[in-house]
Amino acid sequence: MNNKKGTGPDRDLLLRMGEFEDSCHSISVGGMAADLGMLPTTHGDAQRVFGRLIEFARRKKSLSVEQLAERANVDLSEIVEIEMDEAIIPEVRTVFQLATVLDLPSARLMEVAGLATPRPEVSHAALKFAARSEPTAKLTREERDALEEFVKVLIESTDGD
Repeated sequence: MNNKKGTGPDRDLLLRMGEFEDSCHSISVGGMAADLGMLPTTHGDAQRVFGRLIEFARRKKSLSVEQLAERANVDLSEIVEIEMDEAIIPEVRTVFQLATVLDLPSARLMEVAGLATPRPEVSHAALKFAARSEPTAKLTREERDALEEFVKVLIESTDGD
């Protein structure tokens, strides 16, 4: 994931990121550890909720996806991908920018994003958040019809096995 085309991170951001990364044991500049396979590629409970956490924090601040992208100086497509794809491992810069805009602690957000080894309490909290943040709204008529149609196909396709 890259920053906005034609712009690079400013000097202050790079210095703050360097200082932050200095305090972490499993982070490398620009997410290089993830790129080089130094971090596990399997996603734990904490990493699976990163996108939902970003979405909820954004909505809590009443920001649109476009507004968050602009304030964080992150491509709009990155924010959409983060919120929609639970398997994504974002760049360190992106997580740091989102933490700043959303008033979340950078170090813990790095853990949730899969860029640092999550502490047990973060993993546990992530699991609880995942369980509690699932939508509980009743299905609309269209959703129920779609589900029933899909289940019907599943049942019919297993009859011949």
